[in-house]
Amino acid sequence: MKQFVKKSYRQFLRLWMAACRRLPLRRRVLFFSIRAEGHLLENAQTVYDALPAEKTVFAHRYPMPSKWRPFIWYLMLTHKVIVTDDYLPYLREVKLRPEQRVFQIWHAGGGFKKMGFDVFPKPDTIHEQYDDVIVTAEGCRQFFMSAFRLPEDKVHAYGLPRTDKLLDPQYLTRTREAFFARNPDCRGKKLYVYCPTFREQGHKRIRFDPKLDFDRLDTELQDDEMLLIHMHPTVDYTFLEKPYRHMRDMTAQEDTLTLLCVADLLITDYSSVIVEGSILGLPMLFYCPDFDTYERGFYLNYPEDLPGEMFTDGAEFAERLRYALSHRSLEREKEYRRRQTAACDGHATERVVDVILRWLSE
Repeated sequence: MKQFVKKSYRQFLRLWMAACRRLPLRRRVLFFSIRAEGHLLENAQTVYDALPAEKTVFAHRYPMPSKWRPFIWYLMLTHKVIVTDDYLPYLREVKLRPEQRVFQIWHAGGGFKKMGFDVFPKPDTIHEQYDDVIVTAEGCRQFFMSAFRLPEDKVHAYGLPRTDKLLDPQYLTRTREAFFARNPDCRGKKLYVYCPTFREQGHKRIRFDPKLDFDRLDTELQDDEMLLIHMHPTVDYTFLEKPYRHMRDMTAQEDTLTLLCVADLLITDYSSVIVEGSILGLPMLFYCPDFDTYERGFYLNYPEDLPGEMFTDGAEFAERLRYALSHRSLEREKEYRRRQTAACDGHATERVVDVILRWLSE
C-alpha cells in the first residue's frame, strides 16, 4: 500500500509540475530565502524595499515540510524573476521556463572561505539555472565562478546591497543613537563585538566550543569595556549560560549590522562579516581556537591576507582585544578593502534593481 501511495504521489507531482508550467507567467518577483523563518535577512530585504515591482516573499528555514512542495513549485514556475540569497535546493527539482530569470544575491560578501563545488565537488544542478550572481569586487569573480561553475558573464561586481547604508553618515548616526537609547549601559564604553560563524564536521553542523573561560574573561574585562556576542543566524545556542557584568549575547536583541555600527573592535573567525567590518573601517581580530582542524578551505591566504591578526589561545582573549585597538594593521586593512570590497560603493542596490527591472520588461 505504501509503495502504491508513493508512486501515485510521484505521478501527481509530475502532472502538477506540467500544469504549473502552463499557467500564465506573472511579471512578478519571488524573493525565496531559506535563511530565516517568515522574514528576509538584510541583503534580500534591502533589494525588496528598493524594488518598484510586484513582489512575493517566501522565507522559511530549510528543510521544509514535503507537503509544501506543490506550492513551492507553483511559486517558482509562475514568477518571472526569482531572487535568492542562499542555496535554493528546489532548483534541483524544478526546470524553469526559458523566459524566467534567477538572481543569486548571495548573503556573504568577498572571496573568503570556499563554498559550492569547491567544497562539495560531486555533480549538482542547484547552481546551473542562475542568470546573475553578485560579488563585492572584480577580484572575487573568479571565486564565485569556480564555486558555482558559471561563466564570467553571469558573475558581476555589483556590490553587496546591505552595505549601501553603511556608507550613509545619517544612517550611522541614527543607528548609533537608537542603539544607545535601547542599551544605555553600553554608552561611553569600548564595545568589542564578537561574531563567530557556524562549524561543521564531515559537512554536518556541530556545536562550536569557543574554548573561552567566560567567568575568568568577565573578571578580566574592565568597567569601561563590554563584549557583545552575536551568534550566526543558523545556530540555535548561546555561549553565555548566565548573566555577566561585562558580556552580553545580543543575538536576539540586535542585528549584526547595528552592532558593527557601534563597535570599537570586531572579533570573528571565518565569517564574511569582515566585509562589513572593512567597509566601516573597523579594526579586526580573528580568534580561531580550531584553526588546525577547521575543514573549509579559503580563497585568500589565511591568515596572511586578513585585515587583522589571528590568534588561537583563549587565555589571551582580553589582552588581545586591547592590543588590537592600539596596534592596527592599516596596510593590510587597505589592501583587503581594495581586493575584496571595491564594488561596495553605496550604489549596489541600484545596480541590482536595474537588472531585475530589465528582466521584468523583457
